[in-house]
Amino acid sequence: MKSSFRLFKIAGIGIGIPYSWLLIFPFFTYTLAQLYFPSVFPGWSIATYWIAGAISALAIFVSVLLHELAHSLVARANGIPVHSITLFILGGVSNLEEEPQKPWSEFAMAIVGPVTSLVLGFILWGIGRGLGVSSTSNAALAVIYYLGVINIYLGIFNLLPGFPLDGGRVLRSIIWGSTGNLIRATNIAGFVGQLFGWVLIGIGVYFVVIGNIFNGLWFAFIGWFLMSAADASRKDVRLKERLSGVKVRQLMNMNVPTIAPETSVQDMVAGIFRRQQDRAVPVCQGGQLAGIATITDVKKVPQEKWAATPVGEIMTRGNLYTVSPDDNLQMAMELIAKHDINQVLIKDGGKCAGLLTRADIIRYIQMSQELGISNRAGDSKGK
Repeated sequence: MKSSFRLFKIAGIGIGIPYSWLLIFPFFTYTLAQLYFPSVFPGWSIATYWIAGAISALAIFVSVLLHELAHSLVARANGIPVHSITLFILGGVSNLEEEPQKPWSEFAMAIVGPVTSLVLGFILWGIGRGLGVSSTSNAALAVIYYLGVINIYLGIFNLLPGFPLDGGRVLRSIIWGSTGNLIRATNIAGFVGQLFGWVLIGIGVYFVVIGNIFNGLWFAFIGWFLMSAADASRKDVRLKERLSGVKVRQLMNMNVPTIAPETSVQDMVAGIFRRQQDRAVPVCQGGQLAGIATITDVKKVPQEKWAATPVGEIMTRGNLYTVSPDDNLQMAMELIAKHDINQVLIKDGGKCAGLLTRADIIRYIQMSQELGISNRAGDSKGK
């Protein structure tokens, strides 16, 4: 969560919010305190409006947290590790370490979020209605009723069958289960998501034309977000399909230099980093992979000590992320993205076989797009 900061953990799952939330929260508080509550519940004091607005904004945050926790806990029950949850004011993202491998798993994960929001919403709405909420109600009852309505809206909106909303994932899981084709299911669900996005943009334009600019801009923004996210999801699944059909050996450089642990940092910098402009090098001993040394490792050592410091003292030994020549590029890309690293080591039966970088994969993708290659890279063995 680089663009966010962590607040706490629940059930071992890190909960974080983006830095932009610090600006969005005051905006929502202002909107509720100066626009919504005064128009629906007149007669409160100014302080009461602001307190109700702030509490409601925080409570929306908690509601979204419960929605995302439901997703995450069901994911873990299906054997999918969940690293963290990033919360926005009206939505969130459960950061899964892998995608569901079965249609039923995705269906269960997707449906539980909206169901949680709807159950919570109807409980709060029922309490508000049961206690007789009206324009003269006190702030506490008004906030409860408002949160009930917001959670019902949140649940219904997420059930829209537009990918990547929860309803879109439900739709994808059903098509996936019926056809056995995840790519086709994603394309259909993504198309429906884009269609809903255009519809929402159209509604937003209509509201702006009739003078309801605030609601119009919100509808247009949500529609644009949904349309963009659906398009990105379709492109992502096509990219995964392309990478899964290419072996690591088709991109790996067979002539990647390696060094021994006893090599000095000075020699490594002069012979590899400066001469060949590489940023990392496999460290091997007796042909066996021992670790990896990077420019980041070198920066930890004062320059005057480079000549006397062996690479074995600064290299990374544990948590080595490796692939074999027969693994597909999708696996390599997932390792790089998951662990936020720039390269993976290639190991063939325990022996040093090379290095595959993020840049290598990006260059392959760009070249494939320019040449119109849709799936495999052919029989090429080099980069």
